[in-house]
Amino acid sequence: MSLLCAAFARAQSPAANAQVIEIKLADLNDDNPLINYRKAVLELAMRASGRPFSIKGCQVADVATSDQRYVELVQTGQYCNLLATSAGSGMTRSLQAIPFPIYLGGGGYRVLLANRHSLERARSIRSLDDLRAFTIGSGIGWVDTSIMQSNQLKVVQSNYLNLFEMLKAGRFDFYNRSIFEAASELETYDPAHQLAIVPDLVLYYPADLFFYTTPGRDDIRDALLDGLRKIHRNRALLDLIQKHRSTRDARLAMLGTHPRVIELKNDRLTPIEHQAIQTYKMDWFK
Repeated sequence: MSLLCAAFARAQSPAANAQVIEIKLADLNDDNPLINYRKAVLELAMRASGRPFSIKGCQVADVATSDQRYVELVQTGQYCNLLATSAGSGMTRSLQAIPFPIYLGGGGYRVLLANRHSLERARSIRSLDDLRAFTIGSGIGWVDTSIMQSNQLKVVQSNYLNLFEMLKAGRFDFYNRSIFEAASELETYDPAHQLAIVPDLVLYYPADLFFYTTPGRDDIRDALLDGLRKIHRNRALLDLIQKHRSTRDARLAMLGTHPRVIELKNDRLTPIEHQAIQTYKMDWFK
């Protein structure tokens, strides 16, 4: 085929004529490995979709914008049109879910931070009933908070940063954290090493992070879901999980271990979210 014919063929191809999908992602400009992972998944999936796209951060002046505010912005679609957050939140019911768990179910594995006194007492925990004898710190309005409460656990609520200091002061026994967050948080918020991760104990409930887009943005939903499914099938997402700095250490720490796993029920998920987690769940211990 001549260069002229090849150029003409490209010009006539669906991809060449497709409108660029402009994605405005909440939290894009946050210099945080967890946020960077979301962007990496998004870029990998959109490239796999074959659709032309661009990604930029939301143009929001307030750098401390809350999830609730981001949901409101994504709902209107003017400044933001895509958000990654925990499945099961009542806030996201007004948005359009992309039914694919970006951690392949890993978001449902939790560890407990403990102070010196509660660390020793944690040795006795073997079941959910054992755990109910303790108090757990969790954020105000977090999905995790409502999940633990619905499982009859005693929860002390405060804001994110206060909870570290409250645990040090013994205001509660444990702080429930994601396997992707705990180690780096101890480095940042516990330089005096007053806290530690409870060894050989993992909580699990069906949960993960999903992307949510503006209602009516079927172009974003369809392209992103298609791309996510493709990078799942070709194992590109697994490769990212194994190599990305926000997931690889957690993955290695789980491999081949036989911790005490306490399972909790999660009744906060929509049927679509629950089905997606069951469909794309990976065994993090293998």
